[in-house]
Amino acid sequence: MAGVLSKRWRGFVVVVGAALIISGCGPDSPPEQPTNTSPTFAAGVPTGFDPCTQIPAEVFESENLRPDRNPVSNLDAPNGVKWRGCGWGNKKGRGYGTKVRTTNLTLEMIRARNFTDAEEFVVGGRQAIVSRQQDANTSVPDGVCTTNVEMQGGSLDIFIHNPPATSPDTGHIPACTIARSLAQKIAPSIPAGA
Repeated sequence: MAGVLSKRWRGFVVVVGAALIISGCGPDSPPEQPTNTSPTFAAGVPTGFDPCTQIPAEVFESENLRPDRNPVSNLDAPNGVKWRGCGWGNKKGRGYGTKVRTTNLTLEMIRARNFTDAEEFVVGGRQAIVSRQQDANTSVPDGVCTTNVEMQGGSLDIFIHNPPATSPDTGHIPACTIARSLAQKIAPSIPAGA
């Protein structure tokens, strides 16, 4: 009997481990994406918060950001990963840009990927993870960073693009520092229960 329980336990560990290994994420074109076989993978993005309309204007004013020319930044990956939100750029074109979107990627999925420079923290009463989710071969690996803030059924994805060569006003600030700071300003806007 002990042998049977041991085999069942090993089988459970293998299934859960496989589900975590195949999960992943990224802001625009992730090199490896999660499959919908993960038990934490939701079919749609979280509801109850629209990053395009529910972030106070003063947040963007304080960061010297304005909406992109085509602000809507929705993305559907072939395997069902989704992002819904908008993008903002520096008013003078001399600083970082951001995309703030809800996604059906959960913090568990982000944790399982062990992204570079990952660090967990609490913001606005919610768990969050800041990490470098881009492929190491990207043209500006140190100029990009993402904070994911926990939401029901996924997370709020705050992606920062801050390449030093094209961001003279902010390029000296680490992208992950900006991603974390912006999350601290945005997270209190997410309604309870969202």
